Amino acid sequence: MSKLKIESVDAYVAGHWLFVSVTTDTGLTGIGEATYFIYPRAAALIVEELADYYKGADPFRAEYLFNGAFKSHCMRDSAYMSALSAIDQALWDIKGKALDVPVWELLGGRVRDRVRAILLIEAQTKEEILQKARAAAAEGFSAIKLKPFVGEWASLTRAKLFAQTAEIISAVRTDLGADMDIAIEIHRNLTPNDAIEFAALIADQSPYFIEDPILPFSVESNRYVSDKIGMPVAIAERNTTIWEFREYSDCHGVAILRPDVGLAGGFTQMKKIAAIAESRHQRIVPHNFTSPVATACHIQLAASTSNWDVQGYVREDRQPWTDVVKSINVLKNGYLEIPETPGIGVELNMDYLKTAPYVPFGSKFGHGALTGADGAFKHQ
Repeated sequence: MSKLKIESVDAYVAGHWLFVSVTTDTGLTGIGEATYFIYPRAAALIVEELADYYKGADPFRAEYLFNGAFKSHCMRDSAYMSALSAIDQALWDIKGKALDVPVWELLGGRVRDRVRAILLIEAQTKEEILQKARAAAAEGFSAIKLKPFVGEWASLTRAKLFAQTAEIISAVRTDLGADMDIAIEIHRNLTPNDAIEFAALIADQSPYFIEDPILPFSVESNRYVSDKIGMPVAIAERNTTIWEFREYSDCHGVAILRPDVGLAGGFTQMKKIAAIAESRHQRIVPHNFTSPVATACHIQLAASTSNWDVQGYVREDRQPWTDVVKSINVLKNGYLEIPETPGIGVELNMDYLKTAPYVPFGSKFGHGALTGADGAFKHQ
């Protein structure tokens, strides 16, 4: 046990991101991020409600404190779990700083020298996808993730949708060749049988993996798809507990689990999820497209986790990524550097956060409930 005591737990909403700052009686501060980006203010209220539970506690007891908060309530939805996850990150950040070591040192030490990034190509047309994929290759990335369901895809006929999407994937593969690993984000837009047929259509393009081919709510449906699809499947970015991840890990056709440090229990639970996956030869590719804080936490886990694969990444050298932290994560030639600094390796820009406005998530990333030609809502 340490001699430190938690003095305050504070939440800050900036844009659609939620950050947590935990301060001890010595003034030592740890930070974390809750990735309930749809309604961050709801999770912020939960953080405020939980503050009294943590105040006065020893911040070194992350496992104990997580279990106490987790088991104190019978309703453990995404908002609640994201709040617990952010606080857990902050506790590990405090412990690393107090002991003057990076969090990866506390998690067993480094198993790699750098972390390979997979860049999300944010684009809405075939031409824009090709342009940004070429730029990624020129910059040194060896892995990218495409979202080829673009434009008014929901209004297309099935045949046209398949042909258009497959054409985009083929064009990128032809342009970049075998030097680039290309993952395909289906974004839950297909039904099980359509997902299987679509995978067969693009199999000759050697996808690195197919992500979220169908809606995540039925384990049995995902088991059926992953067993039939004939290529690596990555799922479970919305899961929140080790029990949920174990059920998806039981789907032996699943090659990759996608926990999010800001939703699936912070460092305390992510190491357990990775171990569950490792026991079945599955890889970890975390869900990650929010702020540099969540990315920094994932880098700490990647540094110390054997079956961690590529690190999901969105460009941070732009606003608001550069606004919320004092310095962004270091990227060189498609790899993220593993910091030697104590804690998680980044610090919040409190001057910005204290006045940052709340901005609803909206559809800026191409999300949203699209409708088909008949006016009915499609998947996602």
